[in-house]
Amino acid sequence: MKILSNWRSVRLWETEVERDLHRNYSLRTHGILIGTFTLLLMWAVSALQMHLLHVDSLAVRYFLTLGVGYLGYLLVLRWWAKRLVEGRSVDVDANADADAPDMDFSGGSSCDHVSVADAADGGSVLSDVAGGVLDVAGGADEGAIIVVPVLAIFAICVAVLFGAGYLALLYFSWDALLAVAVEVAFSYVSARAAVRVAREGWLMAAVRLTWKPLLGAVISAVILGAVLDRFMPQVNSLPEAVRVLLKKH
Repeated sequence: MKILSNWRSVRLWETEVERDLHRNYSLRTHGILIGTFTLLLMWAVSALQMHLLHVDSLAVRYFLTLGVGYLGYLLVLRWWAKRLVEGRSVDVDANADADAPDMDFSGGSSCDHVSVADAADGGSVLSDVAGGVLDVAGGADEGAIIVVPVLAIFAICVAVLFGAGYLALLYFSWDALLAVAVEVAFSYVSARAAVRVAREGWLMAAVRLTWKPLLGAVISAVILGAVLDRFMPQVNSLPEAVRVLLKKH
């Protein structure tokens, strides 16, 4: 019975924390601000690689940009979540049995919103289509070289469309912010109350909700960079590639 009481206390506490965060803050606005900061960071990293480090491969540049952007996103997410719950009066049943066995709620947290993670699954097929277009274009012989620009344009459009969609899911969603805020708040509780519950921690919670959109964004960006590197090696950026395509058509 003590274990059940401990479990109910933690679950009720999580629900209360989520309700308070929704009531006191506009989490969507916070998500937009975090996403905007992350995109600006990525723009700065990309510009640094292009102008100072002279990284010519767009595929490599996009891969590094997304990697640094994601690390920055996780750090900002952790700091932001801490600010949201800092000073909040958090309390769990302090009389809970200190010897209660560890319980793993990592798979059943009420913050486990499946909308972000599942939304990324639908784009995998179209990412494969873009990859198939790249393979077809790469295997085109000289007699079929006229179709290469058309295939390149199609692949670029697909990669940009789904890459932008994945980035929006990744950086502008507030699901990860809510999950990390709950984990950070629980770390305060566990330091004050005699409650031992196995938690996944803020980092695992954030990665669990964002790794699929990140993977989709990386795949789309690398495909886009590979297409541009293969068929338009003279360009140094996506806007420049667009201008070249518009001039040709």
